[in-house]
Amino acid sequence: MATTNKPVSPIVTTNPSEILTAASRFSSEDFVVGAALGPDSNGSFDYLLATCSNLGKRGRPTKLVIFGAQDGQQLATKGAIEELRPDIQWVPYGSSTRDWLQACDVLVSLQDGVPLLILQAMASRIPIITTAVRVPEALRDQRTVIFVRDGDEKALQEALLELSEQSKQEPGLGLGSEEIIAKYYSDTYLWRENGSHGASRDVPRGRALVKKALFSAVPGRQLLVHGHRNRAQIALTIDDGPDPVHTPRILDIFRDYAVKATFFVVGGAAEQYPEIVQRIKKEGHDVGSHSYSHPYFHRLSWSGAIREIRMSGWVLDRILGEKCRLFRPPHGKLSLRSLIPAWAVGQQVVMWNVDLKDYCAAPGEVEAKLDQTSFASGDIILYHGINAPALRALPRVIEAALAKGREAVTVSELIRQ
Repeated sequence: MATTNKPVSPIVTTNPSEILTAASRFSSEDFVVGAALGPDSNGSFDYLLATCSNLGKRGRPTKLVIFGAQDGQQLATKGAIEELRPDIQWVPYGSSTRDWLQACDVLVSLQDGVPLLILQAMASRIPIITTAVRVPEALRDQRTVIFVRDGDEKALQEALLELSEQSKQEPGLGLGSEEIIAKYYSDTYLWRENGSHGASRDVPRGRALVKKALFSAVPGRQLLVHGHRNRAQIALTIDDGPDPVHTPRILDIFRDYAVKATFFVVGGAAEQYPEIVQRIKKEGHDVGSHSYSHPYFHRLSWSGAIREIRMSGWVLDRILGEKCRLFRPPHGKLSLRSLIPAWAVGQQVVMWNVDLKDYCAAPGEVEAKLDQTSFASGDIILYHGINAPALRALPRVIEAALAKGREAVTVSELIRQ
């Protein structure tokens, strides 16, 4: 395999001229393989290195661009990394990431989730090979995506060999920006079957009375709608994430205001973005389950409802390293199929008593709703933050919640004895 004078350790490209010439570092004959590594990529990374080495021995010069692995040298055996050392380019995530991606002929993802880098590759029509088991339809339906089993060296080699024999194509941006890419992905995944949220629709009077009776009859430790009224505390709750664009921004806002909140996350999305869920926990917020795929529970069979609760719980327990104890039914629909399976696994069902209708808000609508809303101690506020107007209004929501000396706390803190 041909050698070049490339740096061995990870680099951060700061010179604009270097960024613009990322692709020029490779010859037209080179087959450039990008790699997105996860925390458990050790064995698969060795397979990838061996495959690239075999391609070189077959007369196909192969270069490897490794994204985001600051300690990548520890992810492979010494012999494997030494053989390819001159042909490896380490690229930490940053301003130059996209330019290096454009230089790749294929992106190989050796991790469970679906990182934003894959979405960028999709938009640029760069072929993708992934070992992820559960992926959303938005990715699985792409013809440019090849799925291989984790550790299947033969399948990986065959896929790379086939792609290496294809004509080199110039990447082209299929979508306008990273935000559009990520939002399209998230919306398609979370709501591909469910359409609009039902939680914000007007509730018929009869159903409202049934809900009120249910809240009165069931202890708060099993079904909670608000916290203590004699404490100057209030709970902000965020539904439907994690979203790769909006959730990090929500977390930034909460950090700036030094408030804590509770995130009810969808298990399937958490599986795609575990690092966001881990950040939520690390920054002191509560994480609760919002089911695995955000279905209407009253339309599920009993086995389907139990499966939704168990799968989401299993995913979150694994990511958090502790048992998930809070549950909020999707669409705000209370039914025996959403309550009993949650209670059976020891989860507290958490509803809300203030809904700002932000999920479909136009610019200025959340602010107008705030002007008509009077918060009180013990309130549990429903929010989503999944669109630009809602995100822009979130600081105003926080300021209103903190008025009169109130403190924004997690649900766990709100109900603490």
